[in-house]
Amino acid sequence: MQPASAALALALAAALPMWSVPASAAEPLPSAAFAISCVPGEGATLETEFEAIQALLEFARTHDGEAVYLDAAIEADAGAGFCSRDLVTPMQNRIEPGEGPSRISFNGCRTESGRRCIDKDMVQIDADGPPLVYRHSIVLPDEASLPKSLPYRMGRYGDWLNYQGPFIVRFHEGTGYAYASFHVPDAALSHIWQSAAAMPRRLTGEE
Repeated sequence: MQPASAALALALAAALPMWSVPASAAEPLPSAAFAISCVPGEGATLETEFEAIQALLEFARTHDGEAVYLDAAIEADAGAGFCSRDLVTPMQNRIEPGEGPSRISFNGCRTESGRRCIDKDMVQIDADGPPLVYRHSIVLPDEASLPKSLPYRMGRYGDWLNYQGPFIVRFHEGTGYAYASFHVPDAALSHIWQSAAAMPRRLTGEE
């Protein structure tokens, strides 16, 4: 074997363990659970939901660019999975007046003039304030868009959104905003899927 060919073979052999990790050696992924309701709330309920959004943003800040394991559940306010906070749905009084300056809305970017969605094909959850005019956003995959060829776990029929599995998280922050988006890892990244397979079946509670 020529010296150049031998060096190339050694380099390829050294790179292989990065992409082929035995399941027994797979490291657990950083994990987070996120639960919120489609029922507009105020007072303690709204404060609790706002804290959940901020906690997930802090998790995304810590693990920006990494593979993580997310258990996301959004409780519908109708048995068929209807969500009155989904602003795309043509319904009056979707946001309760009591939500005030710290309102939480879903997909408002699709209907409010002058706004652009972070990703128009994903679910955008916005919490406005505090501080005043500061927007905190969580951007999640639409449950229906998750690849059926990958082993995401779905649950609790009737919820507006409910799944569990691995994602690549991205955190962004600028003047007046902070947001985190969660993206499906490439199916070829076997080490991520092996790590996900070893995770607990549910973080937010069993069905």
